[in-house]
Amino acid sequence: MKHVTLDERRKVSIASTEEEAYEYCAHTFIEQAQKAISSRAHFCVAVSGGQTPVPFFEALSQPSFALLVNWSLLDIFWVDERCVPADDPESNYGNARTYWQQSPLDQAKKHPLKGDSTDKDRTAREYEKRLKKACPGHCLDMALLGIGDDGHTASLFPNTQALHENKRLYVANHVPSKDSWRLTMTFPAIDQTRALYVLALGRGKSKILKKIFFSDYNYEEIPAQRIGTKENPATFIIDKKAAYGLGL
Repeated sequence: MKHVTLDERRKVSIASTEEEAYEYCAHTFIEQAQKAISSRAHFCVAVSGGQTPVPFFEALSQPSFALLVNWSLLDIFWVDERCVPADDPESNYGNARTYWQQSPLDQAKKHPLKGDSTDKDRTAREYEKRLKKACPGHCLDMALLGIGDDGHTASLFPNTQALHENKRLYVANHVPSKDSWRLTMTFPAIDQTRALYVLALGRGKSKILKKIFFSDYNYEEIPAQRIGTKENPATFIIDKKAAYGLGL
């Protein structure tokens, strides 16, 4: 792995291959879990949905990791969720659940976002209360985010209302480009996270990464530019293909 400090808010870790990147994510997860459990007897983490983290889940399922952490001391939250039932193919929780069966992660306490709720705002508020109750200091120990080709992260899409939320940790966000609603973590929640990682792999991510890292700051158009603070810098985990043309 090659490690680069981009600025005071952001670091970049560059893997030779996708496989190395996922292994690094898995080892980092274990290290952060051990650190949190040692300090607070607890580990609160938020994970992204979609297909991007699936190899990460699989990497965590290696037998060599099984005895390194007391998995029952983990509380797992979701970064965001599509407004669909848990058994829908688009459900982030439903997809993750499929891969977690027969793995140590299944021993953790899981907090699914109820995407099919009719009162989306109430669901987001109740989820925030659950996170505050479970997580010491009302903040996550770790979050694993992704980024989209349009620069969105979580379900914080360009030019959507949730980008301007400055208090709540979760909100319902209407996404006109998708003609749908999403439940999503907000920037206040992301900013408070103790260890923040962003996974972006493959040649297809190089174009948006170049904008995130090097174009003029405009988080309304490129929300992922806002990830990371001086107090809690973010680490972008990428591979050589995603790093193409970045000069890192």
